[in-house]
Amino acid sequence: MSASTLHRLSLLALALSSAARLAAADAPPSLQYGSVSVYSENDKYFAGSDQHYTNGFKLSVLSAALSNFTDPSVPAPARWVASNLQALVPAGNDCKLGFSLGQNLYTPTNIHTPTPDPADRPYAAWLYVGAAFQSYTLPCCEGDIARLDTFEVNLGVVGPWAIGREIQNGVHSILGIPHAQGWANQIHNEPGLDLIYERKWRFETTGAHTGLGADLISHVGACLGNIFTYASTGFEVRAGWCLPADFGTNLIRPSGDSNSVHSAFDFFFFGAVDGRAVARDITLDGNSFRSSPSIQRKDFVGDWQAGFGLGGRHWQLTYSQDVRTREFVGQLKSSNFGSISATFFY
Repeated sequence: MSASTLHRLSLLALALSSAARLAAADAPPSLQYGSVSVYSENDKYFAGSDQHYTNGFKLSVLSAALSNFTDPSVPAPARWVASNLQALVPAGNDCKLGFSLGQNLYTPTNIHTPTPDPADRPYAAWLYVGAAFQSYTLPCCEGDIARLDTFEVNLGVVGPWAIGREIQNGVHSILGIPHAQGWANQIHNEPGLDLIYERKWRFETTGAHTGLGADLISHVGACLGNIFTYASTGFEVRAGWCLPADFGTNLIRPSGDSNSVHSAFDFFFFGAVDGRAVARDITLDGNSFRSSPSIQRKDFVGDWQAGFGLGGRHWQLTYSQDVRTREFVGQLKSSNFGSISATFFY
């Protein structure tokens, strides 16, 4: 081999080594602050209906690991919150703090008449704010299982205070769609409080976050409150390229958020199932302490969803199509709606 060839190979090796060092330096070891997510669900997304669970919106903020906020350069109030919350988790775990704002809208099948139908679900809206505390453990070696525990409190209102009429008919006005005519018959005003706990486990193939792979994310949980009371369980399967090291893609529901450092690019398909044993749903059962529109709910409800996600270092987009089984006695068919989420990591 000639000296000139050796020289060129040496220069190539040096260039590749420098590029690798720069790439490694550009890859942050963890999220610096956290993530912001926007969720939109609507039965017009590839379903074409306008009934039952007709629209959902949620804006959520989830911190990075609170251990990131104990550095002396972080403002003292943030350090105080991080230190005190970290004291609540077992040794070896880390924790995160989240906040959310959301609204769900529910209508009967026929929204073009002001006359209520006693055989269909009533008009209802749920407007809420939430605070979540997460404790999690990530695998430190092959064979370990990632686990996430979420405690959440949702506080809000149903009834006219939840501005369901204004939101739905305002959007209909913008889109040139006829207004829903029956909001005068919605359930009455009532403050709401729900307490939620959920545990998730993530099982994954070797190298799932650095190349082709798959994972399985299972969960069990419960909600107790005057708005919703249920026990739930389910799972999600994802397969694709450089899967996010988070805890799955979720519909708008309590304890649904998670975040992680992302690769330069990821792409995956997913399918999920969630089943709930329902003891209370105020949007079907009606108000707690006064007579109101209501319908006999079913005790068991399930969701099936399938979709795809793609993302980069600072963003993630997902879309899924979702089928929800019949929620009340007399409902003629399952509900179908689309779900879009966009997350920014910073």
